[in-house]
Amino acid sequence: MGCSDFAVEYWCDQNEAQCPLICLQQPGVSSSTTQDNDCDPDQLTYSCVCENGVSPNITQYSQTLPFYICQAWGNQCVANCNGDNTCANSCRADHPCGAQTPYLGNATSSSVSSTASATASATTSRAVTGFGGAAATSAAGGSTGAAAASFIPNAATSMAVLFGTVFFGFAVLL
Repeated sequence: MGCSDFAVEYWCDQNEAQCPLICLQQPGVSSSTTQDNDCDPDQLTYSCVCENGVSPNITQYSQTLPFYICQAWGNQCVANCNGDNTCANSCRADHPCGAQTPYLGNATSSSVSSTASATASATTSRAVTGFGGAAATSAAGGSTGAAAASFIPNAATSMAVLFGTVFFGFAVLL
């Protein structure tokens, strides 16, 4: 893959930092304690098991080992295109890294429905971009994870709609 030992160590550090944060988004998890949180930079393997025994699908998050491997593959693919923009675009567009439709377990029902309708009308891919820049199994996992509420796509729009609806409701009552 052409990655330095330092880069792969960093990837594992990031993965181990993200695991407890991803676990906090799982139903029934109340602390950042994990049953297992390990990453082997030599074998490019990881394990993330939450306190309730769930192994979240961390391939749906950035700043995790699968995300960095995907990014490195994309970089190598683009380099192999030798300047062909169509080829380079296909490398990224056909193989997106990170979350495409992350689990929104910690979102309010109004923001989930607004986000779901916005997502249904736009089929672009989005990657969850970490948890506040925190230093961050097999790829198969149990249930999916969720991003922190501040990383929900279109969250600002959802909140504006929610506040507008509440304001309109008060105006009608007066």
